[in-house]
Amino acid sequence: MTNPLQPDCYHCGLAIDSNVDLTVTINEQVQTMCCLGCQGVAQSIIDNGLENYYSYRTEKGAQATELIPQELTELLSYDIDEIQQEFVEQMSGAQKSVILTVENVTCAACAWLIEKQLVTLPGLIQCNVNTTTARLSVTWVDNELKLSKILLQVAKVGYKAYPFQPDAAEENELATANAYLRKLVVAGLATMQVMMFAMANYFDVLGTLSDGLADYFRWVSFIIVLPVVFYCSQPFYANAISAILAKRFNMDVSVSLAIILSFIASVIATVNDTGEVYFESISMFAFFLLTGRFIEQRAKKKAAQTSSNILKLIPATAQVISEGTQRTVPAKTLSIGDIILVKPGQIIPADGIIVEGNSNTNEAILTGESLAVIKEIGDNVYASTENIDSPLTIEVSCNSHDRLISQIIRLQEQSSNNRPKLATLADSIAQYVVIGIISLSLLTYVGWTLLGADDAFWIAIAVLIATCPCALSLATPSAYTCANATMTANGLLVKSADAFDILAKITHVCFDKTGTLTSGVFKVSHVDSALPTSEILALCATLESSSNHPIASAFTDYQDPSYQLSDCQASSGGGIEGMINGHHYQLGSKNYTLGLTDTVVSTAQSDQQVTIYLSCKQQLLATIYLVDSIRTHSKSLIDFLTRLNIDTTILTGDASNHGDYVMAQLNTTYLVKGQSPADKLDYLMSLQQGEIVAMFGDGVNDAPVLAGAHISFAMGSGSDIAKSSADIVLLHDDLTKVSAGIKLSLKVNRIIKQNFCWAIGYNLLAVPFAIAGMLPPYLAALGMSLSSVVVITNSLRLLKGKQ
Repeated sequence: MTNPLQPDCYHCGLAIDSNVDLTVTINEQVQTMCCLGCQGVAQSIIDNGLENYYSYRTEKGAQATELIPQELTELLSYDIDEIQQEFVEQMSGAQKSVILTVENVTCAACAWLIEKQLVTLPGLIQCNVNTTTARLSVTWVDNELKLSKILLQVAKVGYKAYPFQPDAAEENELATANAYLRKLVVAGLATMQVMMFAMANYFDVLGTLSDGLADYFRWVSFIIVLPVVFYCSQPFYANAISAILAKRFNMDVSVSLAIILSFIASVIATVNDTGEVYFESISMFAFFLLTGRFIEQRAKKKAAQTSSNILKLIPATAQVISEGTQRTVPAKTLSIGDIILVKPGQIIPADGIIVEGNSNTNEAILTGESLAVIKEIGDNVYASTENIDSPLTIEVSCNSHDRLISQIIRLQEQSSNNRPKLATLADSIAQYVVIGIISLSLLTYVGWTLLGADDAFWIAIAVLIATCPCALSLATPSAYTCANATMTANGLLVKSADAFDILAKITHVCFDKTGTLTSGVFKVSHVDSALPTSEILALCATLESSSNHPIASAFTDYQDPSYQLSDCQASSGGGIEGMINGHHYQLGSKNYTLGLTDTVVSTAQSDQQVTIYLSCKQQLLATIYLVDSIRTHSKSLIDFLTRLNIDTTILTGDASNHGDYVMAQLNTTYLVKGQSPADKLDYLMSLQQGEIVAMFGDGVNDAPVLAGAHISFAMGSGSDIAKSSADIVLLHDDLTKVSAGIKLSLKVNRIIKQNFCWAIGYNLLAVPFAIAGMLPPYLAALGMSLSSVVVITNSLRLLKGKQ
């Protein structure tokens, strides 16, 4: 049995058994510990110079014995490459990146402590704790630092970290939501009960309520409001303390001051049996605030639930075909080269290439497009999509970590850590507004006190409550969260924090031609040559075999194993050359293949076709005509931009007249052709001297301009480097969704302006009435909370923007 006088553990707050005598010196004071685990964690914190954690924290740490695994082999297993494939992203060189879930992160002090503990590790490149999602993003050099070491360092300061798992994250979110709901229910019940007693006082116009009964009502109200002050309001206190310790002011500072000061004043009035009590205002204030927070959390959960839901769609098992037999294996164990069978109506368990069968697939979960997609032998299919019609035999093309859906979720997580400039500005404004509100409340109190008003304190409290900037702090985050969800539903993955701001301001859009405005699927129309067509096409296929340019796909079916390629080199915007069976060949533009210096290349062929040339030692062997059709939705996007008075330019490396044909068909404003990647970047930079420019591209050669543009789009069928350089990635090739995205960005700006106008307008309107003493605290609480609900509800309109 523990001694009631025995102090609690300084680290975790649990009771200490009388037989335990463990201590750690913290800030020159001896502190008691309940177990060896807490003693070890606390000593590690002190040894690493992080003793300020105990000054900044707002809650006790978790008991350390629960955080450090009993066997270190559990942590060491995370260093195994096969296990890391499921959750670790391989970056350039030896660099790796991972997103971890961290338990028991409750405030900014927790994030500070974890980051301070990790930055001392050699080989660590970056670490960032998101306190909102309780996730830790880490980048490190694998040959200098191991993941198990990172997890162990986190455990040493009292936290348990493990790879982000949607199911576990959803459980934590559900627990948080339930905690808010419990507090909301308690505050609601208390409000109803306290209001009954308050109404008896308010409406006792005939003075029939005896003094004894009035005192009784006060004491009962005091008892009922205790759980509201000390349980329901805990989130406000925690956030306020964290903000103050970080030398900042947020809306919870003024909220906490209002609740605590009102409670203290009401208690004094109750004990002394003199003055006014506002227990009902306290309970109403907390109830309305919790209602707003609960609605906000529900909105965020609704807007951010896609990651967890999508991964849940991937089946747990897969049917592997091996040596003519089928066997069921866990889907996460599939490796590159495995052959799997997916029957009609089943969800595809892995990214892969169809090797047998043809069917329709439903890719709506990835692209937002509800129409079925025809899939044939050689086509790519993706995990989480549905096979509709016929059985498909698929060769797995990547491990579970590298599949498309996993990449999308990682990008979403990375973008969620970025804050738009407008949101940062709103937080900064809110900070100064809070300072102004507190100052105004003090001045109000002093002014009414000098005037001899008995209710000066309650007038000041009304000012503090009515002008709380809760709605102002919600104005931008709620809008951006809902807009991001809608963009993802439309098949547009937003990677940049400022994408919506810039997208609403664009004045000029540049498009790569091949693979962006056109399908990028080339087919040989015909060949002009004195040599046999089959020989010409085989030579072209051999040269293009090492290229990933869209034109290379036109020659895939013409490979001849008797031709051997060596010394192959590609020239961006020019073509490709190499040695084939001892002879030097060049394939590409006329300038490149024939060594010409003129910049204008014309052909006698129709502009609807792309013309390339094959030469040997700069002697023309053949002229090859390729067909590349314009995308179905390109015209509608160009027309939409024209209606918005946005200029459009086709910026292409193709020097043929095919660019003129595409320009004429789409009616773009400008055409700039025959451009190398460097030329494209120079042109883009010149445009950006006076305009806000967006760039669309899909190829490796588009990466520089995609990275250099104010905002950029990469096509879903484009190269990985193009997608990594872009601000927005199309998860499909439907350009009409871009029009929907631009409309949404304009709507986002309108919604944010409306939210700001409402939030600031309400505060400005409420201030005169509160200062004049015409707004009692309970009405101030109602008005402030309703303003937050209005802002959140207004932002939720953005979730209806799916096209």
